[in-house]
Amino acid sequence: MIFDATRDRAVIDRLIEALGVHLPDVDVPDVEVEPARRERLAAFAALTAKWNETTNLIGAKTPEAVAEVLFADALLLMDERVLPNGARFVDVGAGAGAPALPLLLLRDDLHATLVEPRRLRVAFLRTAAATLGLEERVTLVEAKLGSATLETPFDAAMSRATFPPDKWLQKGRALSDRVIVLAGAAGLPPGEWAHVVEYALPFGGAPRTLGVTG
Repeated sequence: MIFDATRDRAVIDRLIEALGVHLPDVDVPDVEVEPARRERLAAFAALTAKWNETTNLIGAKTPEAVAEVLFADALLLMDERVLPNGARFVDVGAGAGAPALPLLLLRDDLHATLVEPRRLRVAFLRTAAATLGLEERVTLVEAKLGSATLETPFDAAMSRATFPPDKWLQKGRALSDRVIVLAGAAGLPPGEWAHVVEYALPFGGAPRTLGVTG
């Protein structure tokens, strides 16, 4: 299995430390991610890796790559300048549950609606939410965005790797005034951004940009 909760727990510690060192402006200091939360993050990574053996959830091939794809964005999103206290957000194209489920593990005040059309991935999301004790803070919607019935507006809307950043910015505005865009090397599309963070994934080095409207 590509990630074991006991064997690879230190990889999560290294990821958190690296992000804290390289992003001093972001409120994710090492001390704030308590050991109990790190254990739950490791449990989520191990569950993802187990399901990944029979269901195509993530393409990561090493423990470091698993940690990056599941947790790097979530660690930045936990900043209250991105998601205010008590926010109810929607994640469109939730896939393997990242960054939404790790974000709920990091912050107890948040509630998420996960929109995902693929049945096997919805089954995984349902299992993960139950296993991690997140059922009361997660709503699952098995549908594509255009056919989903959603109780809008949300306090924030996010999506990762489901639409090009410019397309998601347009679609997200129909769901919330606060749209979160997670972009790769191409960066953010033109627009008025209230908060922007540029960073690189600590292990792989790939450039990332987080932008927040509203």
